[in-house]
Amino acid sequence: MSGYETELGALRQRVDAIDVQLLALLNARAAVVSDIYALKERHGAPRFNRARTDAILERLVSENRGPLSAGDVRGLFAPLLSFFVERFRAGGERG
Repeated sequence: MSGYETELGALRQRVDAIDVQLLALLNARAAVVSDIYALKERHGAPRFNRARTDAILERLVSENRGPLSAGDVRGLFAPLLSFFVERFRAGGERG
């Protein structure tokens, strides 16, 4: 195996490990979002709060240290946040 292939393989293994970590974190987030919506339902609170979503995006942009740009962060997280809203809006089941 060439040096290139060895280095590429090692980098791909790192990406694969990060993907597994991301998946675990997304599942943990889904569980908490489900709990939040259950709490809101019990108290008759609205499920969606645009100000909260905007605040999350702004916090993530301010925490970002790159190499992603602010636009990249918004571009990645806005659809993710929308997914969680839609997925759990109607009390969607996990699993």
